[in-house]
Amino acid sequence: MKKMLIAAGLAGMLMPALASAELDYDAFSVGFRTMTTSVGYVDTNYTEFGLGITKSVFKRVYLGASYVTGTQPATPTSAGRVVHSTTLGAGFHFPLNEDIDIIVPGHVFQGTDMIPGSDASASGYDIGAGIRAEMPYGLEGSAVAVYDNTSNDTYSNKDTYINAQLGFGFTHEIQMYAGMDLFRDSKNIDFGLRVFY
Repeated sequence: MKKMLIAAGLAGMLMPALASAELDYDAFSVGFRTMTTSVGYVDTNYTEFGLGITKSVFKRVYLGASYVTGTQPATPTSAGRVVHSTTLGAGFHFPLNEDIDIIVPGHVFQGTDMIPGSDASASGYDIGAGIRAEMPYGLEGSAVAVYDNTSNDTYSNKDTYINAQLGFGFTHEIQMYAGMDLFRDSKNIDFGLRVFY
């Protein structure tokens, strides 16, 4: 439950919008995340779907929000569950040149984990710092070191990892992206689509 609430809270909102040109920060996104966590010799799989938006509000500041829902199917040893999470965030970006930004994103989230006969909730925050760069052939990449802190009435979890993303722009308005969390206990992979406005 703990790791699923954490994943739901952070997915889709960690990074600012990636763009095919000029490091745009205004976008709608739709995406999926898969997570595999190993407990002993058993792998637990979790899949979620999310919608998000980011919007520049000042020259170097953007805001964002996302809603994520995820499911874990029932297994012989555990009940199935559904997770919902809402995230609000903000970030700063500082250009090193026209193709490279230093980025500092942060978010707060609230999540609910529903299993048959019981609900649990958790809240938390994350903050990160990293780099975002436009590359040739419509590619763009980013890497952000992240610290996150999640808790409820019975536990507290702190984690540090690197989120890496790569985007490919079909046009200036439409981009496909993929990413993953590095140096984390669970294996998290993201993929989706962004539309710039």
